[in-house]
Amino acid sequence: MAAPRLGIQLYTVRELTGADTFKDTLRQLSELGFEGVEFAWRYGGMGPEALAAFLDALGLTCCGLHVKLPELLDPEHQVYDYALATGSRFITTSLAGRQAEWPALLPQVQEAGRIAAGKGLVFTYHNHWQEFEPIAGEYALDRLFAGTDPELVKAEIDLGWVCRAGVNPYTYWRKYGQRAPQIHLRDYDVAAGAVCDVGDGFIDPHATVRQARECGAEWLIYEQDTYPVSPFASCRVCAERMRPALAAE
Repeated sequence: MAAPRLGIQLYTVRELTGADTFKDTLRQLSELGFEGVEFAWRYGGMGPEALAAFLDALGLTCCGLHVKLPELLDPEHQVYDYALATGSRFITTSLAGRQAEWPALLPQVQEAGRIAAGKGLVFTYHNHWQEFEPIAGEYALDRLFAGTDPELVKAEIDLGWVCRAGVNPYTYWRKYGQRAPQIHLRDYDVAAGAVCDVGDGFIDPHATVRQARECGAEWLIYEQDTYPVSPFASCRVCAERMRPALAAE
């Protein structure tokens, strides 16, 4: 399998993606060695074509967009314009904490996948820890994937939230294999019960890259929402630990 690429979910640097700081933030992320960015609702005040041109100038790839389910269900919504203009293959949503609504939501998830596929995009579902609450003895997340077409609904598995749920992240990832083209690199310190810098918890950079190759993951997307020092300090740690593993494996 081809080597995965290193991306970053921009929610990691959410406080630095206002209209006045957005461009400088993406420049710095590019300089750190991230190859792709996954957007989370903010586009720097730029329209789709302008954003695409800016990414091209930086040599960055759009590795996904995280959007809301109602936006996905509107075929004319601008989120699709952003995805298509930037050349993203992926468009993603999450429904954390809404497991009780699965009977009504799963057909909508399936429909989102159908609309995305009709536009040449791959729809992925991003998990949190809440989807590991059981429904009739089955993880809610497993029920979501079992209840939708694997050709239309792929997985963006967040390793850290799997770990927080008390499930082995690497085993769970392998369960879905090539249904998971995007993997979120969120590290978690089980003893402290907290998110931590990549490599300071359960994540082994080399083992992660090897499994990404075996499972066919296209992107390893770093995400972190709390930091020992600062967002950029943690971004640097991730890049410095993951890039050698990507080069070696």
